[in-house]
Amino acid sequence: MKQLLFCFSICLITAACSNNSKKEDSDSIKPATETAGKQEEKVTDTLPKRNGVVRNFTPDQVKKLNKILPQKTVELMVAYMDSLSYVHTDKDFARVYHSGRKVFSDIEEAVSKKFPDGYSGMEALSFINKSFAFRSSCVAECTEFVLDYSFLDLQKLAQYTKGEADDDFMALKILAEGDQGKHEPGWLTFFERTWDYGGGSLLGDSNTYKFLSGSFQVIKKSDLFKKDLIKLRERAIMDMEHRIYMFPKPVVLAEINRILKTKILSYPEANRILLLKQSIERDQEEPALQFNCSDPESNCDWGG
Repeated sequence: MKQLLFCFSICLITAACSNNSKKEDSDSIKPATETAGKQEEKVTDTLPKRNGVVRNFTPDQVKKLNKILPQKTVELMVAYMDSLSYVHTDKDFARVYHSGRKVFSDIEEAVSKKFPDGYSGMEALSFINKSFAFRSSCVAECTEFVLDYSFLDLQKLAQYTKGEADDDFMALKILAEGDQGKHEPGWLTFFERTWDYGGGSLLGDSNTYKFLSGSFQVIKKSDLFKKDLIKLRERAIMDMEHRIYMFPKPVVLAEINRILKTKILSYPEANRILLLKQSIERDQEEPALQFNCSDPESNCDWGG
């Protein structure tokens, strides 16, 4: 009987040790598996995430581009679109936007070699207008192909980034240039074009004041787009100095006075606009200044 009890005790001890061993083995395996899972999650979290606002070129668009342009040019376009899709902050936006200056120039050069006539180039690449940000266009009576941004698309991208500098910049670009344009200022919304190379200043409708005021504040807040905005301000003041005005003289002077009275100008800018005011008040320029040109009976010559 004692021998049976002894054997039974030995069996219980052996079973207990076996169970403890399995538990220890299980416990030693479990943390390793959990740790590996956590490491994989961390790696996944650190990978750059695409911004869902950006639509990449479709395979069909890439196929069409390869039929028209050199492979390097197509790769450049695809790579730039891809860089836009990884923009997540206003600093990212500024970096990618400014790198696009060289990209756009190279693309325009390649298209112009294939299509010396700007209109033909614009039409041949018109299918990219359905993509994100890129717009096919032409200038100089459509003799020269140009690639534009859709500023509305870029504005949507800016709205999904951290930081406000890109939002402010795109709002000002749209105010000054409309829905699409290039890095360098083109025709501004403060100027009414009556033909391909000229027209009249819209000084007097308050939009020039709004732009100068808004851009002055944005430049004080951030340097990310300072150079771009300074160029836009220069162009806006050039349009103010144009000798043909769409509004009557008193209306034009009223906006000039409002601009001068508000602290929204650098010293050189204020000096130019003060000289402009004096010139308009004298109204003795040659060729003569023209006002109220929105009225057909004013018989403005529209100049250049």
